[in-house]
Amino acid sequence: MKNYKMFNKKEYMKNYTKSPQCKKNTNVNAWKFKGLIESEEFIDQIYEEYLNSEECELCGEPYLNGNFKSMDHCHLTGKFRNIVCNRCNQWRIDRAGKNITKCKNRNLYRVQIQRNYKCVLNKFYKTEEECREVLNQFIIDNPHYFT
Repeated sequence: MKNYKMFNKKEYMKNYTKSPQCKKNTNVNAWKFKGLIESEEFIDQIYEEYLNSEECELCGEPYLNGNFKSMDHCHLTGKFRNIVCNRCNQWRIDRAGKNITKCKNRNLYRVQIQRNYKCVLNKFYKTEEECREVLNQFIIDNPHYFT
């Protein structure tokens, strides 16, 4: 008779939860649950980028003192945009939906940001995409408004 070692599920799970594969699966599943939709080949590339990222792609601040990494993605399409700090992600959460409006009497779109009851950005453009670009650049150039 052969002597088989009993399979210890508890020990296996303890070792698996510490493995890099488990951490990757946990992160990727959380991203998908929150709405990130990417193909498997891009998920691997994004995950490697996420692991190697040391500072926010918007404000350039390092991930320190509880200011952890976040996956910025479009909540409408699920498309990945940036790896950003939690502060930038909280202020960027599809702000375009609130800050970009279509003018009814003019065939234009308006991008507007107010801080402390003062208008710090108020411009008109022909397309919504132009407004998004201006809004994103404004967020990058003026992180002090969003902290």
